[in-house]
Amino acid sequence: GGTLTGRRGGSSSDGARKQQMAVENAILDAVKKRSKNKGDMDPSGMEERDDLGVRDRVEDLISSIVGLEHIKCQIRGLRRTTEICDLRESLLPDHGSGIRGLSAAMLGVTLSDEAGRPRAPHMIFFGNPGTGKTAVARLLAKVYHELGILRKPKFLEVERMDLIAADQRGTIAKTREVLEEARGGILFIDEAYTLGMTSKRSRAENAGNDAMNEIMRSIDTDEAGRDSPLVILAGFPTEMNLFLARHDELRRRFDVTFEFPDYTCEELAEVYVDLVHAKGFYLDESIRVDYIAKLLQKQTDAQWRS
Repeated sequence: GGTLTGRRGGSSSDGARKQQMAVENAILDAVKKRSKNKGDMDPSGMEERDDLGVRDRVEDLISSIVGLEHIKCQIRGLRRTTEICDLRESLLPDHGSGIRGLSAAMLGVTLSDEAGRPRAPHMIFFGNPGTGKTAVARLLAKVYHELGILRKPKFLEVERMDLIAADQRGTIAKTREVLEEARGGILFIDEAYTLGMTSKRSRAENAGNDAMNEIMRSIDTDEAGRDSPLVILAGFPTEMNLFLARHDELRRRFDVTFEFPDYTCEELAEVYVDLVHAKGFYLDESIRVDYIAKLLQKQTDAQWRS
C-alpha cells in the first residue's frame, strides 16, 4: 500500500514537473523572440534606437529620479507586472489555446490569472517642501503612459482653491470639472490636508467633505472600468497623518503611501548638477558632485537643507 501510494505521488509529481518545464520553455522561447524583434521595432513604444543601440525610455525616466530608491523599486515592479501581462496575452490571444497547445490553465501555473493590464494604485505622498513630491508625480505620468497603464501623460496639479467653491453645488461642480480635465492621466492634489479645514471663503462648513466625496466617487467608478484619473494626495507628514486619521473612508481608497525624506548633501549636489546640465551649462571638471556635497555639508546645517 505504501509503495503504491509512493508511485502515484511520484507520477503526479513528475507530471507536474514536466508541465512546469513545458511552460517555462514556452515562455523562454517567447521572450527570446520578443527580444530579437526589439532590435527592429518595439510595438510597445518603450524602446528606441540611438547611436549607442537600444535605449529604454522608461528606465531613463526612472533613473532620472535622484535618490528615492523605494519609489523606483515600486515603479520597476509595476513595469515587470505589465510586461508579464503583455507576454501572457501574446502567448494566449483571446485566452484560448496558446503556443505549442498550452492552455490558459497550464500557463496560469506561472503567470497571473488576472486578465488585462495592471492598474496603478492611487497614492499618498508624505514629505517636507522641496523633497520632490511634485516632480516625481509629474514623472510618473510619463512613465505610466509609456507602460500603457495611463491613456495619456496628462499631469494636473491642483490645491484646495481649485476644488472648493462658495457653496455645495459649486464645490461639486468644480471638483467634477477637475476630475474630468485629469481623465486618463494623474490628478495631483497638493496640500490635500487643507480639504479637512474650514475657510471664510466657503459658506459651507463641509465644503472639503463634498470635494472628497466626489474624489471617492471617481475612484469607485474607476473600479467599474471608467477612465478616471489616478489620484495622488500630497502634503506635509504631520498634517497628512492627522487629516487621514479623521477621514478613514478616504484613506482606505489609497493603497500605496510613499514617504519623501529630506535630501542628503550628495543628493542635493546631484540635483544641482542635473539642473545645470538641463539648462545647457557646463561645470568645470573640478566641480564634481562629491565636491559640491562637501561644500553643502560644511556651509549648511540640516535645518537649512530641509
